[in-house]
Amino acid sequence: AEALPPLREAARRVPAPEILLALAHAAKEAGEQAEARAAAARVTGPLAEHARFLLAALDGAAPARAPAGYVRDLFDAFAPRFDAELQGALAYRTPALLAALLGPGPFARVLDLGCGTGLSGAALRPVVGRLEGLDLSPRMLARAKAAGHYDALHEGDLLDYLPKRAAAFDAIVAADVLNYLGDLAPAFAAIRAALKPGGVAAWSLERGEEAVALGDGLRFRHAPTHAAALAEAAGLRVTAQQDAALRTEKGAEVAGVLMRVASA
Repeated sequence: AEALPPLREAARRVPAPEILLALAHAAKEAGEQAEARAAAARVTGPLAEHARFLLAALDGAAPARAPAGYVRDLFDAFAPRFDAELQGALAYRTPALLAALLGPGPFARVLDLGCGTGLSGAALRPVVGRLEGLDLSPRMLARAKAAGHYDALHEGDLLDYLPKRAAAFDAIVAADVLNYLGDLAPAFAAIRAALKPGGVAAWSLERGEEAVALGDGLRFRHAPTHAAALAEAAGLRVTAQQDAALRTEKGAEVAGVLMRVASA
């Protein structure tokens, strides 16, 4: 709310796309939905895709995914404080939970989808031979490189990268990545294609009551039964599933579900 007056004045003086988008996000967080819609509708140029995604959230719609550019910009900005905030204020525990669910291994070659700064890499390193990371954000990848857990790091979108790596990995892990995708079917098909025969994957989802819904935080929630059915349809047999609190947000636990699947 404190950001709104200066952002309004900035947008009045210089209605640049960056300022209008910032105003739209601030208005949304302050509960000024009409103002958020009006500001987002005025965004033009490359940021218009970001604005349309925000408008979809305001309207309760569920597009197929968060735009790749939005996710990249979000985590580029978040990178310098990512570890401190997640491990401190947000009590982030997903990487350790997924590593435990994946099992003791050893796994010869593992891909960490959305590796970020390397928090999952630290949890996975003891049970893998070769560990690779994939992320959209170059700033997150720079921090992952400095952490030293990975044998290789790749910048790209999982839906572009995985189909080009047929039967390449013994295991794939995705911690808090799939919540930026509404339609999980393409991701599950891509994971299945990149796994070796008999390979395994483990991922986290934010739990929802509907099949898929876009939440206030601009992340998707999925019903576990719906996600499991999509995984099975992609040729991934669900071998383990457990409920988990993924982290805290605004003082409340974020309800999630962890799944382990095997390549059928």
